Amino acid sequence: MSFALVGLSALALLAPATASIVETAPAAEPFAPDSVPRIEIAPGVLMPAMNFGDQKNHTMAIEQGARGLDTANVYGDPQQREVGNAVRAAIAMGVPRSEIFVTSKIECCPGSGFCGAVQGAALCLTKQNATHNIQHDFDVLGLDYVDLMLLHWPCDNMDASVATYKAMEPLVASGKAKAIGVSNFNASALAELLSRVTIKPAINQCAFSIAGHTGIPYHGLNWGRDDATRELCEANNITYSAYSPLGGWAMGGTSHVLSDPTVNSVAAAHNSTAAAVALRWVTQQGIVAVTSSDNPAHVAGDLASFDLTLTDSEMAALAKVA
Repeated sequence: MSFALVGLSALALLAPATASIVETAPAAEPFAPDSVPRIEIAPGVLMPAMNFGDQKNHTMAIEQGARGLDTANVYGDPQQREVGNAVRAAIAMGVPRSEIFVTSKIECCPGSGFCGAVQGAALCLTKQNATHNIQHDFDVLGLDYVDLMLLHWPCDNMDASVATYKAMEPLVASGKAKAIGVSNFNASALAELLSRVTIKPAINQCAFSIAGHTGIPYHGLNWGRDDATRELCEANNITYSAYSPLGGWAMGGTSHVLSDPTVNSVAAAHNSTAAAVALRWVTQQGIVAVTSSDNPAHVAGDLASFDLTLTDSEMAALAKVA
């Protein structure tokens, strides 16, 4: 495996051959500098290796040094407006828009398979038109473009998934999105989608963590939360991204991962925290992490996880945590 690493000699990032990781330029005060390495997910599109998602205060995350913001139509208009406001506030304080990376997502309807029969039916009641959903996303964000637009989950049938994805494809040519991708697609669904679309997904964002990478079923399917899906992404030059990287979808949840003896033993060896180790186990594989916190100290600690370099034996031991 080979990848480009510029100015990050302190980091021993293990990335798939499909990812190029580069350092970013310093940012303007009063915000902390942008110190998060970036992965090239599409030609010329550099995504922070750590992003902050479903939370209330994205401005705080930017102040701490984060530059990747993750949101979605389904998170609701107030959340979408907060993300847009955070971007505008940062720009007003001198942070270039080009330094901020915004990911959003649109619904795939019908979506009862992923969302559940009752919730999926209610959610998709007014979300049948993908073009309308995309426009609503931009209207509420109040942004000229997003850096990445994702199909949030597979529809209940592949024809609908393909049609919704194809509605996103013109965003790239128009400059409304620098890249597009998918979320919660398992290996078989992703393989079929690839055979039927024009623009290859740049990202597949799925739940993935220590103790949460063996395909734990949700509504009967694993939704890409397994090593097989990650390996298919790597084989097809698709960057794999992990939401809930602290173990929110692992058996036993985040508390199980962060209290695990192996995780804490590795943390003690590095004079670090269990959360930092859990995040670094993800990002050191070249996986883009999407986490969240409204606690400034936690955000700073998450970003500091890049200071860690886990050994091969530690990575292997952490992979065996169940």
